Order: sequence, then structure tokens, then C-alpha cells
Amino acid sequence: MSILDRYLAYADAFEETYVDDDWSRVGAFFHDDAATTDNSGAEVVGRDAVMASLKGSVDAFDRKFDQRIPDFQPPSVEGDRITMRWTVTYQKAGVPDLVIYGVEHVDFEGDRIKRLGGQFDPDAQKAMGEWMAQHGGAL
Repeated sequence: MSILDRYLAYADAFEETYVDDDWSRVGAFFHDDAATTDNSGAEVVGRDAVMASLKGSVDAFDRKFDQRIPDFQPPSVEGDRITMRWTVTYQKAGVPDLVIYGVEHVDFEGDRIKRLGGQFDPDAQKAMGEWMAQHGGAL
């Protein structure tokens, strides 16, 4: 199975996990010593720590909305790296939609994720800050 196929399977597993909160499904795609950066910018190392960081981020933000609508561009492959641009629209009754976008970089070692990273586009980060300042109290 190619890393692109593995990545697409991971993305599907993540969406299933978003629904049922079973993070073991997603954890199976990561190396034991996988790494990511958490929302504070701190390095997180180890499968369990990465899963806790992902779950913490989803619980602290995404689940505060009534609906989360992801839109993913086709990923590209360069060596052992997958790059994918994404947009997510968040909806909550009584406030305007929040639309954020960015890019995800996923480095593979063999058929497992070694490093998960990414960033918001600067305009999206600014829009998110403005939305939170005006409407964050509704969350």
C-alpha cells in the first residue's frame, strides 16, 4: 500500500473517530515515537501523546460547534511526505460560520506516520482571531 493510500485511510479513520471518539483507530496509523506540535507550539512525542493532543484539540475546539464540515484538496506526494490543503467550515446556531484553511504535512516512515504537522494560512488565522473576538463567547 502506498503512503498516499495509507494517508487517505488515516483521513477516513480520523473522520470516523471524530464521530465516535475511538482514538485507537487513528493511533494505529502512527509510529510509537511519532511527533506533532500541539496548539501551544510545544513538541509532542509518542503515539499516546499525539493521540491525546489530537483528542484535546478536537474536544477543546471542534466539538464546541454544532457542525464541522471539512473540505480536503487532493493530497500530493513528494518522497515520504504527503501535503494536503484543507478548509473546514464550523457552524453554530446564532453566529456566522467560521471558515478556516491551511495545509497539513505528514511525514511517513514505512507505512506509518512519523510526524504530523501543518499550519493555518495567515489570513485564516487572522479571520479566526477576529471571529473568536466577536463570537467566541457563544462557544
